[in-house]
Amino acid sequence: MAFFKIVPALALALAAAQGMAQELPPGPLRMLVGFAPGGGNDVIARVVATQFQLNTKTTIVVDNKPGGGSTLATAEMARAKPDGSVMLLGSVGGQAIAPSIYSKLPYDPIKGVQPVSLVAKSANALVVNNDVPVKNVQELLAYAKANPGKLNVASPGNGTISHLSAELFKSMANVQITHIPYRGDAPAMQDVMAGQAQMTFASLPSAKAGADSGKVRIIAVTSTKRVETMPNVPTIAESGVPGYEVVSWYGVFTTGGTPMPTVNRLAQEIAAVVNQPSIRESIAKQGMEPAALGPVEFTQLVNRDAQKWDKVVKSVGIKLD
Repeated sequence: MAFFKIVPALALALAAAQGMAQELPPGPLRMLVGFAPGGGNDVIARVVATQFQLNTKTTIVVDNKPGGGSTLATAEMARAKPDGSVMLLGSVGGQAIAPSIYSKLPYDPIKGVQPVSLVAKSANALVVNNDVPVKNVQELLAYAKANPGKLNVASPGNGTISHLSAELFKSMANVQITHIPYRGDAPAMQDVMAGQAQMTFASLPSAKAGADSGKVRIIAVTSTKRVETMPNVPTIAESGVPGYEVVSWYGVFTTGGTPMPTVNRLAQEIAAVVNQPSIRESIAKQGMEPAALGPVEFTQLVNRDAQKWDKVVKSVGIKLD
């Protein structure tokens, strides 16, 4: 598994770039999204792009290029002129997991892609159907061990962060739970609500919507700290699986080879967007935590997650080619 490289020269270049009045790439800029309109990537991309345009007076167009778990959009960005004019609103699935689950990618995941800035991160939630006789993770583990293979965990599809969250949970807790892949978040949650599957690892907005229906309940979150909006919901780590952590994130990438002063200027403008109170509120309404990280720190995050999920993918033997 190859990772983005951070070398002293890069760190020095970034430090020097901070003091430079680097111009933005000539507009119009493009913000690619690897999924159809309406999803989490698309919502965050449009929030960021709208405010970026207002702040910089530079036209930026959100362009949806769905397919291949964001690999098609990433490939188009990687082929673009390396001047920062084409960006991608990427996520942990498309940028940290895809290189492990696809044997062949239509781009070089290292040389073709440059991390720019983190935008938002979020815990996911462990959701169970109301008919499952458990109220917390410890009871779920006891039930799973007493009924090996009888619990089904739904996910939006093979290789998704939801699927890998379940595989990590199974491995760390040493329980047998059957994975059932679906074609998206909505059908997965619908079958958990209907009792066709007993549990799922869902995004917070999806989990909250399901819980509001009264047919499922949230028993834990996947982060190491409790979520501010759900302070009474414990983490999986504190509930019987020490060390368990899964965090989803969204961030901006651009074409590999883009000059670092340009990358740094883009990162500064994105941070300015993310730190605006109105934008922080918009992101929080999506069940996410606004969080800006510069190119070096964001690269380190992508690398850590790529290494983490590569181990899980290899242990399960997931391949989507």
